[in-house]
Amino acid sequence: MQAQTETNPPPIGLAASAAMFGAFSILLWLTVMAVIPWLRDAFHISPIIGWYISGTAFVLIPILIYGCLMAWRELPNRALGSLKKRLRLNAMNRGDVIWAAGGIFIISAATAAILALARYLDPNFRPSPWFLLEPPGWHASVFAAWIPLFVSNILGEELCWRGYLLPRQEAGFGRIAWLPNGILWCLFHWSFGWPIMVTLLPITLLLPWIAQQRRNTWVGIVIHGVFNAAGFIAVVSGADSSQ
Repeated sequence: MQAQTETNPPPIGLAASAAMFGAFSILLWLTVMAVIPWLRDAFHISPIIGWYISGTAFVLIPILIYGCLMAWRELPNRALGSLKKRLRLNAMNRGDVIWAAGGIFIISAATAAILALARYLDPNFRPSPWFLLEPPGWHASVFAAWIPLFVSNILGEELCWRGYLLPRQEAGFGRIAWLPNGILWCLFHWSFGWPIMVTLLPITLLLPWIAQQRRNTWVGIVIHGVFNAAGFIAVVSGADSSQ
């Protein structure tokens, strides 16, 4: 009975999936529009550091906690081993490594193609939210503030969106579950602006597809982690805001 519950979680429809992404997208919007400016004006904290602090505390850690708690509630016999299985935290095998490496390559190529086309059509195209437009440079304080965001971002989104939600969407949508998962994940970033959403299309669509094919959340964690780290390097070096 336990194995059946873990491998066949209750189905979830489009409305409930959208409500889940939508609720956390509102937290993201409030963080971007209210909390980061407040930290800047009240405490003279730079916007990028304000994002690292507030994004971690008010958006990503809540996503992580929610995904783990909701998965935990589904377990008939609650134990960490059962939670790992429910969240599909399986040891990566050779096939998983190959899929992760191939995913990184394809997503990188597709993202580069979108950026090249967008900047050809509009030389002023900048796929960065306002609080990341001023590169802070390589400082230990910036790196220290980024680490908690990095960990909570990768684990929070992958354990919640792919570990908890995607199996429920598979029960409701079948083989196309990755599509609503990816579209809603892209729309989750609406408060960052449309250039970010366009740039994120390759990873937000391909990563859920790969995670569904491999039935292993670690594959998504690896891919997401690589791109998040690359994004941090681009931000602090100013590469993402170059014309």
